[in-house]
Amino acid sequence: MESIEINEFKNLPNGENIHQLAVLSEISDGLEYEIIGDEENLTYIDYLDLTKTVEVLAEFFDVNASALSKESRLCAVALGSSVEVAFEKIVESDPLSLTGGTIGFSKEVTLETVMQINAMKIRNIIATSYSKDALEYLQKHTQINIIKITSPLQELLGFNTKDIKVTPFGYLIQEQNTSKLTKSSFKVAGKTKPTQQQAEDAIFAWKIAKYTNSKSAIIVKDLATKAIVQSAGILADAVENAMDIACENSKEAVLAVDGVIEQKEVIHAAIQGRIGLIIESGDSEDSPKIISLADKYNISMIHTGIRNYRYWK
Repeated sequence: MESIEINEFKNLPNGENIHQLAVLSEISDGLEYEIIGDEENLTYIDYLDLTKTVEVLAEFFDVNASALSKESRLCAVALGSSVEVAFEKIVESDPLSLTGGTIGFSKEVTLETVMQINAMKIRNIIATSYSKDALEYLQKHTQINIIKITSPLQELLGFNTKDIKVTPFGYLIQEQNTSKLTKSSFKVAGKTKPTQQQAEDAIFAWKIAKYTNSKSAIIVKDLATKAIVQSAGILADAVENAMDIACENSKEAVLAVDGVIEQKEVIHAAIQGRIGLIIESGDSEDSPKIISLADKYNISMIHTGIRNYRYWK
């Protein structure tokens, strides 16, 4: 296999598996950050988790947001009136993934939040800033890897214009998915009108869908994820699994999928979960039939005209 020449790099403890060698090489126009503490603790997987976390946080750079990733998968995202509230929503959404996970914040982290984090055995924390007492506590009382973002978070949006993958057939190169909802693409497709809260949750959920692996189903309520299921064999399975995870939280909630719904089984699963609104691409020949079925059960439908498929993480 052809080798890749890297002039400046730092060695990492290992790759995805302990027998694999790995290095990190900086790129121009990348994220500017500071590792507070021993940077030798950060592994290949840690950098994957940190990447997944900051990609999503960049979408919500101007509000109080928190995101949780583990093993290169997005686990939970939430917005709140403060970062403390956003983190409380994360804990409610996916408490199990906090252990060994990577938590990120779009705004300054306070002492109250880091004291909660320490009790949950989180591995990495990344934020735009830390209060003085929060940073002191993290350094004195925890083993958490601390990363501070020093460049504007919004600069991450579309910082890399090309998506390049190495395959045995050659390099696959495509434009990055920088899709955004617009007034012309975002439209209520069915007869049932969404509430203001559902519409806000739908926009929030759709932004998250851009960072999940297809096929994915995201359930959102009150600007917090209640379930994220991705990489399913078929979309209907992802939706059914998401309903099982969300349980009662799916009632009147928003369901977002990363593309277009072509199976009536998806709607049947949403009906069972008492979903209030579904947001999808809606650009299939079967879309009229899907809308008709959703209308029958008073489920609001929003079409974006955009597909967020992501088949290779």
